Amino acid sequence: METIDELTAFLTTATVDGILGRLLYRGAAWSLMRDEGVLPPNAPPLGATIETDLAEHGFALLRGAMALRAQAGASELTSKAFERAANAFEALVRNGDPEAPERGFRRTIAAAAYHLAGFSAVAYSLFNETADDLNTSPGETAIRHLILRDLDQLRGFAREWLGDAAHGGEQIAEALRGEDPDVDEVLSTILNTTICRALAFFDFALETGEPEPIESARALLATAVSLAGNAENVPLWWISNLCHHLIDDLWQHSLHQNLPTEPPEGTEEKYPDLRRLFISSLYARKTSEVELWPSQREAAQRSTDVMDDLVVALPTSAGKTRVAEIATLMTLSSARRVLIVTPLRALSAQTERSFRKTFAPLGFSVSSLYGASGLSAGDEDALRTREIIIATPEKLDFALRSDPSLIDDVGLIVLDEGHMIGPSEREIRYETLVQRLLRRADAAERRIVCLSAILPSGDELDDLTAWIRSDEPGEPVRSDWRPTRQRFGALSWRGKDALLRLDLDDDGPFLDKFVVEKPARGRENKPYPRKNSHLALFAAWEFASQGKRTLIFSTQANWVESYGKQVVDLCKRGYLDSLLDDEASIARALEVGKEWLGEDHPAVASLKTGVAIHHGRLPSPFLRELEILLSEGVLKVIVASPTLSQGLNLNAAVLLVPALYRAGEKIKGEEFANVAGRAGRAFVDVEGLIVHVMFDRIDWRKREWRRLVASAKPEP
Repeated sequence: METIDELTAFLTTATVDGILGRLLYRGAAWSLMRDEGVLPPNAPPLGATIETDLAEHGFALLRGAMALRAQAGASELTSKAFERAANAFEALVRNGDPEAPERGFRRTIAAAAYHLAGFSAVAYSLFNETADDLNTSPGETAIRHLILRDLDQLRGFAREWLGDAAHGGEQIAEALRGEDPDVDEVLSTILNTTICRALAFFDFALETGEPEPIESARALLATAVSLAGNAENVPLWWISNLCHHLIDDLWQHSLHQNLPTEPPEGTEEKYPDLRRLFISSLYARKTSEVELWPSQREAAQRSTDVMDDLVVALPTSAGKTRVAEIATLMTLSSARRVLIVTPLRALSAQTERSFRKTFAPLGFSVSSLYGASGLSAGDEDALRTREIIIATPEKLDFALRSDPSLIDDVGLIVLDEGHMIGPSEREIRYETLVQRLLRRADAAERRIVCLSAILPSGDELDDLTAWIRSDEPGEPVRSDWRPTRQRFGALSWRGKDALLRLDLDDDGPFLDKFVVEKPARGRENKPYPRKNSHLALFAAWEFASQGKRTLIFSTQANWVESYGKQVVDLCKRGYLDSLLDDEASIARALEVGKEWLGEDHPAVASLKTGVAIHHGRLPSPFLRELEILLSEGVLKVIVASPTLSQGLNLNAAVLLVPALYRAGEKIKGEEFANVAGRAGRAFVDVEGLIVHVMFDRIDWRKREWRRLVASAKPEP
């Protein structure tokens, strides 16, 4: 057995960037460019033995990472090694031969390795992105259900396998007593049965929080690893070993292990039951939510201290809502109410839906105040009586001017999208409200948690933290971790077609002729596309045809409806086809749109083609209907305004960026970072692709694009 020092030295060397002639980079390019395992004729040379090299490197990293984790526990090095191993195996299966016999085995290894690296959402997406028969063994199938968090399916599958008499002890013993027993087949049955039984125990541990079932699961899998090793059953040795590490890691980061069992002071009566209901409710969802992500762990740990005012800066989609929910749980346990301030009306509606989904099963009322200015009797009643209230700064400020006592029994105020506290008109209103809350005589009795996807670094962040904490000592919580990867590329028009580069290197992976020229129709003389917006729309249609929801980011709100007009025009003249699968699905949204905007408005007309036009000036009832359609996956292309950078939860697999300037000024890196964060949906996409669309002035646009991407990268 290798020592900790030997394993550390090996993994440190094996995870160096660019090792083995940039093998992982070449592997990613190889997988991105091929189609059903076949590279295009014009692909660059990527290595004749690349498939073998990736497999050998992936297995070596995986073996070393598991061995070091077993001896010394999880660390940054083991996480890095698991991630690099996952990169190698993902390259082997992505766009690979759909008939390859090892496709399920390799995909299971890639997903389990990503999970052990902390990327459970990427692991989920690796399985969720394919409906094909993966040729998996029973043990691999059970692990797939666990990674997909489909615990109902896991229970049903394990029950069926374990209940089959053919997999029981008597049948196995009889098979071994036969004249010519197939020992390998019998051993495979024993090992798969052991994996299924272990995962059944683990599921019970996740449901109840009891430690005994997890210990039983660990013991079973340790036996399976030993048996597979002695019998030299290599595939099942890898699967049972990975499963052992997987359940250990998932249990370590589960809510059972990370939500304190000891109640915060003053919550002794309610907290134990609410904690149990909170975890059980999340476990019981169709896609079970049972653990905390790396980005959430520090913030969630501090959220449990009801006296700790928090400033939390996490990237888009990195789990801010769960942090707010845990802080809310602690406050509700002390029989005090919670107020959540969101700077946009549309954001208030989204937040209301999210918190109602989590806290209504626990018996708490949730209400929003985000309509017209002023305060109705219903608003005042909600603000005085509901346990959880979501309000815009304008509504809350008006209410508190009328009656400051409305929030006397509020124990927590969550300030969402804290980056919108600043110098513009809307931001000043938000800042004025926060200042008023901090200056109240009872401010010390009320906790404040400030959440944001964008916050300044250095002195600015320290100043904001000191302000929110009223100069009490304490650090902000900041993480650059994201649940999915991001890939930055560029689409360049070449006169007759467009080349899609899938990274920022001139010699990197590409897809040739991603968009091709469309000949003129009817009496027209010029082919399409004719300008940048046309190229963006044609690219969006191409991505949508691949099943990838695409978002076109417009740097100016007044350009958004222009895209809608162009969509309607290009569809009418036959250059684009409708993306809508079922007209009935948009019937309600159309009726609301016609009532508020008229049938010919671009946002309504483009909806008929399957495109969402979204900006802050559209009526709230119509925006609500749009967001429901987006959440249901009905609309495949979205055109959105800068509201996108202000926290609104519009996400897609692909983000197209046709312009980098607004009113003659280049957009700032921090705004772009938040916008780019919309690409790559957790539990949907393995990675988000952010593409600059370049119809003309290619060299200049490319330089500007690279500078903007560099400015958006987090500081080391």
